[in-house]
Amino acid sequence: MHKSAFILAMLTVASCSEQSEKPSDHADYVVIGKSVNTRQEHSGEANLLNTVFFAEIFQTKEAVAAGGTVMNGYLTGPANAAEGLPFSNEEARYLTGGRKMTIPELDEIFPDATYYYNFDTPAGNIRNMPATFKRDGDESLNPGPVTLSLSQAGVPADPAAIDPDQDIYITWSPFEKGAADPNAIIDDMIYAMFGNCMGVETVHSGHAFDPGSLTYIEDGFIIPASALHAGQPFMLEVEHSNMETDIYQDIEIIVTYAASTFLDLKTTGENTENPACPVVPKAFDGGATDRVRGGQ
Repeated sequence: MHKSAFILAMLTVASCSEQSEKPSDHADYVVIGKSVNTRQEHSGEANLLNTVFFAEIFQTKEAVAAGGTVMNGYLTGPANAAEGLPFSNEEARYLTGGRKMTIPELDEIFPDATYYYNFDTPAGNIRNMPATFKRDGDESLNPGPVTLSLSQAGVPADPAAIDPDQDIYITWSPFEKGAADPNAIIDDMIYAMFGNCMGVETVHSGHAFDPGSLTYIEDGFIIPASALHAGQPFMLEVEHSNMETDIYQDIEIIVTYAASTFLDLKTTGENTENPACPVVPKAFDGGATDRVRGGQ
C-alpha cells in the first residue's frame, strides 16, 4: 500500500471512530426529583424540614476522568423552570430549583409535568430530553417519612450514646411504595449516608447502578466502627426513592419521588482526635436545612 493510501485509510478509521461516539459515552444517566426531608429527634419525634425540587446529570467514569465533558447543562419546563435552570459544574452536574415546606407548595412552582434536559458533549448535544412527573390519582408518589432505629451488638442503641468501638446497625420503616421497575432499568432505591462532625460524608451505601447498592427490599445497613470516633457528633441520613424510568438516546432517565430522614448521633467517651468538632454536627446534605452546611 502506498504511504498516501495508508494515511488516508488511517484517517478514515479515526473519523469513523469519532463518529461512533455518542452523548451517552459522556452522560451516564439523569435524575430529576421531588424530595421530602424530615428530622428525627432522639425522642423519636419526626419534624418536617422542607421539600425540594432537584435535577442531576451523572457523567460516565470516562467523562469524569477527562475532567468533565458534559457542559452547558440547563433544564426547562413549566412555571419556575420556564426560562431555564442551569446545572452546576460539579462532578455530578446538579441544580436545586427551590424549597418549600410541603409538596403541594412545591407543586405550585414546579408542577407535576414534563421537564427537559439540555446539555452539550464532545459527541453531540442533547436537546429537550423529556422527564415526566406523574401522580397516583390525586396522591403524590413520594414515600412517607422514614423512621430510623439503631442497634449495636444486637441491642437497641441510644443515638445520644453510641459506642464508638461497635458497628451501628441501622434499620428503617418499610418502604411501602417501593417496587421492582417494570422497565427493568433500576428498581426503587434506598440510600444510607453517614457524615462526620464537620459535615463530610464518610459512608455511603451506593449510588444508583453501583454494584451492591440498596434497593427497596433491603431493611438495614451497617455503619462500621471505623467511621466512628469517641466523643463526637455525627449525622445519619436514609432516603427512600420511588422511581419512574425511561431511556433517551441510550441515557437512562430517573424521575424520583423521595423521602429522607436525618438523625444526629453522639458517641460516648472523650474527643481527643478533633477538638474543632462543633456540638451540633454540620450537614453533608443540603436537605438538612436546620444544620450549618459543612465541607464537601
